[in-house]
Amino acid sequence: MTQRRRYILLSTLVILVCYFGYNYVYKDHRDISAEVSEIEIVAPYLLERFQNNDADKLLNKTITVTGVVTASGPLSITIDSKVDCSFENEIETIEEGMSVIIKGRCIGFDDLFGIVKLDQSSIVK
Repeated sequence: MTQRRRYILLSTLVILVCYFGYNYVYKDHRDISAEVSEIEIVAPYLLERFQNNDADKLLNKTITVTGVVTASGPLSITIDSKVDCSFENEIETIEEGMSVIIKGRCIGFDDLFGIVKLDQSSIVK
């Protein structure tokens, strides 16, 4: 093999590795509101699954949670004092005592407050 062919082959290999590496690291942002929910669950049972260490397959999944709003703020609500849902945009239509269905990405259990956390939430009903 000539010196020039080695240079071209090595350059092509470096370019391919860089291209696929970049696409692997910088994946497209997920649109949780457009995804289909993998599970529909009520807030108390969701918390129970995390407390019993039976919720590993729910992490980073799109889920739908049903319950009653017990606390609300401009960018978050709490359902049944068990699930905290954070929104990307301000919410104005939710008040305490309302029954809601929320879809979001499950990001885990907060040991300090004893609640399950959802982010990128959207109101289904």
